Amino acid sequence: MWKLHYNSRLILFLENEETEAFLRSGFYKLSLKRFVKEAVGNEVRFKDSMNYLDFKRIIALCERDCAQKKRAFIISDSLRQYIEEREMYIEIRSRLGIELKNRETKLTNHFEEYRAVVNGSMARKLRERQMWDSFFMCTMKKSANFSVPGSGKTASVLGVYAYLRQKGKIKKLLVICPKNAFGSWMDEFHACFDGIEPLSVMNIHAPQYKTARQRRAALQYDSGSCNMVLINYEALGNLLESAREILDGNTLLVFDEVHKVKLVDGEYAANALELACDARYVIAMTGTPLPNSYVDIYNLLHILYPDEYDEFFGFNIPVLRNPNDQDIEQINDKLQPFFCRTTKQQLGVPPVNEDCFNEVSASAQEQRLFEILKMKYKKKPLALLVRILQLESNPRLLLKSLDLKDFAYLLDDSVDVDEIDFADYSDEVQDLIRNCETSSKFRACIRQVQTLTAQNKTAVVWCMFVDSIRELAHTLQMKGIRCQAIYGEVPLEERLEILSSFKNGNIQVLITNPHTLAESVSLHTVCHDAIYFEYSYNLVHLLQSKDRIHRLGLPEGQYTQYYYMQQFYKTEKFSLGKEIYDRLKEKERMMLDAIDRHQLESLPTCEEDLQLIFQKLY
Repeated sequence: MWKLHYNSRLILFLENEETEAFLRSGFYKLSLKRFVKEAVGNEVRFKDSMNYLDFKRIIALCERDCAQKKRAFIISDSLRQYIEEREMYIEIRSRLGIELKNRETKLTNHFEEYRAVVNGSMARKLRERQMWDSFFMCTMKKSANFSVPGSGKTASVLGVYAYLRQKGKIKKLLVICPKNAFGSWMDEFHACFDGIEPLSVMNIHAPQYKTARQRRAALQYDSGSCNMVLINYEALGNLLESAREILDGNTLLVFDEVHKVKLVDGEYAANALELACDARYVIAMTGTPLPNSYVDIYNLLHILYPDEYDEFFGFNIPVLRNPNDQDIEQINDKLQPFFCRTTKQQLGVPPVNEDCFNEVSASAQEQRLFEILKMKYKKKPLALLVRILQLESNPRLLLKSLDLKDFAYLLDDSVDVDEIDFADYSDEVQDLIRNCETSSKFRACIRQVQTLTAQNKTAVVWCMFVDSIRELAHTLQMKGIRCQAIYGEVPLEERLEILSSFKNGNIQVLITNPHTLAESVSLHTVCHDAIYFEYSYNLVHLLQSKDRIHRLGLPEGQYTQYYYMQQFYKTEKFSLGKEIYDRLKEKERMMLDAIDRHQLESLPTCEEDLQLIFQKLY
């Protein structure tokens, strides 16, 4: 007789049968061995990493073998109960999520108790909508927050922390996020708990931790007294085992900007999935849940519900990559209970001013170079886009070979580019490029900055290329404007110092790019004007960069102004900046329409964007 039992571990008891004979059997070697950790006495002990779906597979295998050999097979009541509870878990979670989003009356008393505890534990109170989002995430235990950038997601998560800590259920936050978001998490904690709970943070990129070994040791031995641990996605792989050791039942695990792990089978995703598998409380945050397609939710749902994904969600990659209308409806129906989403309008953030366009005409030399580029890259739209941007920023960049892999991340994180363009221009064209003065758009951008600083205003200038950042910073500094730049090569500590100086009024202009600074940095208390010198059709970058200065916390009546630099070419009346801007506004409209329909939006592909941007040229 065999008896399968569960008590924190699955065990098969072999009664009236020799264990050695069982281990030599074909059934064990072919069917069961892959699940087994060890055999001790008459006990076959299964691996700890298995879930209830594995248990059901083992039951089916054992039932079939026992039926063939007329052997009695017993499943313990505790195992049946465990499987039943796990099968019901996701259904119960799903119903609860809908009830929370509908704010059903039966939840009122629980919400009021939650509100009272959170308000009593935080120095800065959450708004009503934030409080409901916080209540949703806490009650669900594992969920996502897809509220738009700038809508106060971090504060809502800190509300979950405040409640669970007050109730004695957790002691710390483990936040996995981009490195440039570390400062924002620390600043937000100070703002939310000022005078109530001091921040004791472990920043694994602090200067005293110079090597991966030192960071691992710090996590293992020095993080016990911390209420916040900050790890970036790039470093998680080297710190995974140490992070898993400190991730216990007393930890709230947060994945901020979780779209960073959207690549199926990617390294970041594998690390996140392994870390999350043992977590009791998990929150996944992103203001842009579907930057490319529904495939982007695959890893996110596996982070939240790895055991239940196949049976409850069950969307395979081909369906997520190219869903039909019925698939999209089913996907959204399944997803609805597991995320909350709030817009800035719902939180009462003051609206932005109408966008301003700083339009400049191309010089004769720029017009001639534009015609050359248009012909040379007629069949290479991505290269054409980058080359025109270079022409408009600094024409001398056209003399350098172009490795498109260096620019793909600026355009769309999903682009897979393996193409190098060599600057093989004729001597005449090379002379034309070398004789070009500073570009028309560059000079116009400098004038726009001077206009704002003359009015005692601060400004953020957004670029795509590091060369542009450096050139703008140098030119502005030569003109006596207090200006600093942040880009990928700037160390974290220096970035934080620059941001602090900007917020303290010691810097008038900050120049940066979305890939470096478009996530989780708040500048809205000191800056209300942003200039877009260079920008791509990547909606994620645009929304996140815009929301550095347009965020929850702006007082009523405070303006927010965006300026877009656009260079026009005479023959076709074409402007790359205008075409990109129009695409961005269309995709933003699609996103807002999807929110109104309570759906997740799926945006056009890069190929579709490029085709529409250049359709007027050919």
